[in-house]
Amino acid sequence: MDIDLLEIELNGISGTITNYTRNPYIIGYIDALKRFMHEHNEKMIMVIVGKLVDWYKSSIDEILNNDYISNKQDHLSTKKLLESILSYQKIKQ
Repeated sequence: MDIDLLEIELNGISGTITNYTRNPYIIGYIDALKRFMHEHNEKMIMVIVGKLVDWYKSSIDEILNNDYISNKQDHLSTKKLLESILSYQKIKQ
């Protein structure tokens, strides 16, 4: 997946994450990702995607075990999408 597809998926990624957490660091990463996407700053986009992947790795079990979360599949899809973007960019380099 390349960065152009990330732009298409950005609203879904943002909505899925911000509907779950109010963590100011994660919200800040989402806001910065939107800004850097607008600026086409690929280096910073990938830094932020990496931060979000790390957050998901440490949070996904809690999300999946939370009885109040109804969109668990959305989180799994978002995590996979972010991981594929990060992986694609590493292969590309």
